[in-house]
Amino acid sequence: MSYWGWNILVKGDHTLAEHPAITEYAGIVEAEYVMGEWRELRMDGLDSGGSGDIAAIVRATGAPAMAFYVLGDDCAIGEAAAPSGPIWYAVFRYDDDYAKGLPPGYRREDTVANALAWATQAGLTADPAKVEHAFAEGWMDDLYAAFGLPESTPADT
Repeated sequence: MSYWGWNILVKGDHTLAEHPAITEYAGIVEAEYVMGEWRELRMDGLDSGGSGDIAAIVRATGAPAMAFYVLGDDCAIGEAAAPSGPIWYAVFRYDDDYAKGLPPGYRREDTVANALAWATQAGLTADPAKVEHAFAEGWMDDLYAAFGLPESTPADT
């Protein structure tokens, strides 16, 4: 069985895994990965009962954040926000079966533009072609690479 659950990318240290804004989003952090100043938190999403408020994470950390719900190996749907920008939505490997999780009028071109603006606000240098590829045919690790984030390593626990 492949992974189903939330992946949250947020800037911060080891204390993030227990921060109320994180745990209220999707429950318990099951795995944590470090990418420089950034953390990817993987959370059980099968029945988390979380609030799913990306804006609360941004307010709590003062930094941009994104969260994607991974649906096995097929698709991931999520949202992102920055302190001075709007909440925006994205999907990896778009499939009509998962379209109900997106706002009406979703367009990948808008997502790419929003992701590039998000990266700038995050202090990252993004490659536009690689960001487009990540959403069209890639996965979250492709997006992280397009943002110039270092490869992830498991956090010391």
